[in-house]
Amino acid sequence: IRKNDSCNTMNISFPNHSGTHIDFPVHFDLEGKSLNDYTPEFWEFNHVEIVDLSGKITDSQIIGHEYFKLENNVNTEMLLIKTGYGDFRGTDRYTLTPPGLSSRLAPFFRNKFPKLRCIGVDLISISSYANREEGRRAHHAFLNPKEGDPILLIEDMKLDTNSSFNKVIVAPLLIDNADGA
Repeated sequence: IRKNDSCNTMNISFPNHSGTHIDFPVHFDLEGKSLNDYTPEFWEFNHVEIVDLSGKITDSQIIGHEYFKLENNVNTEMLLIKTGYGDFRGTDRYTLTPPGLSSRLAPFFRNKFPKLRCIGVDLISISSYANREEGRRAHHAFLNPKEGDPILLIEDMKLDTNSSFNKVIVAPLLIDNADGA
C-alpha cells in the first residue's frame, strides 16, 4: 500500500518439512501417496487420543510400545503424543537430541487402533537424530503401504495443552504432489 498498490502482499519461501508439517508416504517411497491422493474428508478426525509422556523419556531415546498403556480403542483415528520436548523448541536439545519413535510402534498401533490414520508429535521429527537409521525405519514402517495402511505423521506440533480433543481438523498447505506440507 505504501507503494500505491491496492493491497499488501508478501512472498514466502521455506522447506516444506519445517514447522508443523505432515509427512506423506511419497516422502520415503517414490510410489507412495502425495498430498493430492487425500480427500478433504480425510483431514477431519473425530476420535482423537492424546498420550502425555512428559517427564518419562530422555534425550535421544527411542520410544517403544511400553509407554502406551492404552485401551484398545477401535475408533481412534488420530493419536497425539506429547513428549514435553515442545518446551525445548528453539534450542539444540529440541533439534539435536530429541527422542524418536520406534519402528515397532507402527504395527503395534495398527493392531491396537485399526482406524488410525495419523500420529502427531511435539518432536521436530519422529527420528531421533542420534539414532538416524531407526528413524528412517520408523518413517518407512508408518508410511509404507506394504506394511499396512499408511499412518501419516504430523511432526513439530505444539501440544502444550492438558485438554482433550473432541475433533481435530488438519489443514495442510495445498501444494501439488507434496511429500510433506
